This record gives sequence, structure tokens and C-alpha cells, in this order.
Amino acid sequence: MPAKATAVWLPRVLVESALIVLSILVALGLDEWRENRQDEETVQLALSNFASELRQNQARVDDAAPFNRGLRSVMRNRYENGEIESVDEFVNMVESYAPVVLQSTAWETALATGSLAKMQYNLVSALSLTYSLQNRYQLISRLGMTELTSPQNLSEEKLNLAVYNSIRYLDNITRMEEELGVIYDEAFLVIQTAMTTTAGEQSRRNYMEARDTTQQ
Repeated sequence: MPAKATAVWLPRVLVESALIVLSILVALGLDEWRENRQDEETVQLALSNFASELRQNQARVDDAAPFNRGLRSVMRNRYENGEIESVDEFVNMVESYAPVVLQSTAWETALATGSLAKMQYNLVSALSLTYSLQNRYQLISRLGMTELTSPQNLSEEKLNLAVYNSIRYLDNITRMEEELGVIYDEAFLVIQTAMTTTAGEQSRRNYMEARDTTQQ
């Protein structure tokens, strides 16, 4: 190829190649920006769902706790004074307890959508601890009530033992309700911090985008 033709062709090829590389880099940058923005929106939605669900669950535990503490006190006093004299009386007292139903939809949704992978470790750890304690509380509530009201444990000969076990059961339930109250408060604090941080990052990014657009 003549040197003159090469001198004309080469700069054009270099410019076109540079433009192609630049367009690819811009496209990749836009894709990353869209992905990051979608991730932030996904995390914000998940955090909002967590906050709403945990508030509802805390309200249910708070509503049930005073009755459960009262029932435990009544049963302990009557047990110590030998005032529970029949199986029917015991069953009526025990069956007044109703296990609390707590929701875990937000956690299950976050697991299914991969939202947890986009969150900070301390946030995921706090949420995991909260829902683990919730699940244990519900499991103990259901299994304990089933055990206490099992026909094989309800006889006049086993009445004192059944009453004693029911008091221990309510001790465990009320203690876990107190633990849940503390865990809920800590979880709300971590969620609020994460929501504020994510919102701040989004606002800062929007400002930078608006500034860049104005300067262009």
C-alpha cells in the first residue's frame, strides 16, 4: 500500500477504533449505573418491608406479653398454694394461652430475590438474628402447648407435674418475649441507619448526575 494512502487511512481507522472502544466503555458504564441503581432500589424496598413487618410482629408480641406474664403469676401462686385441684381447671387455665403468630414474609422474599446479598453484613446479621429468635419463639410456643395439653400428661396423678411444667414453659415464653423486645429495637436501629445511608448515597448520585448534565 502506498505511503500516502496509509497516511490517510490509518488516522481514520484509529479514530473509529477509539470511538468504538469509547462507546463500549460508555455502554458498560451505563449498564453498571443502571444495575447499581436497581440494586439500591431493591435494597430500599426490602428494608421498608423489613421495618413494616417487624413493627407488626413487635406489636403482636407486646400485646400478648402482659397476659402471658399475668397467667404465669397466677399459675405459680395457685401452684404454690395448692389451689389447682383438677385436670379440668388446669386445662382451662392453660388453654387461655394463645401462641403469637409472627410473619416472616419479608425475610423469605429477600432470600428468594437475592436482596440480602446486596446488603451490608451487619444488617444481614441483625436481621438473621431477629428472625431466628422469632422462629424459635413460635416453635417453642406451639410445641410447648401441644406437650402441655397432651392426653398422656393430663391425669390426676400427673397434675402437679403438669402445673409445674406449665410454669416453666411460661417462664421460657415470657423471657423470650423480653429478648424479642430488645432484638426488635436493635434491628430497627440498624434498618433505619441502612435506609438513611442508602438514601444519602442515592441523593448524592442524583446531584452528581444533575451537575454533569448542566456542565455538558
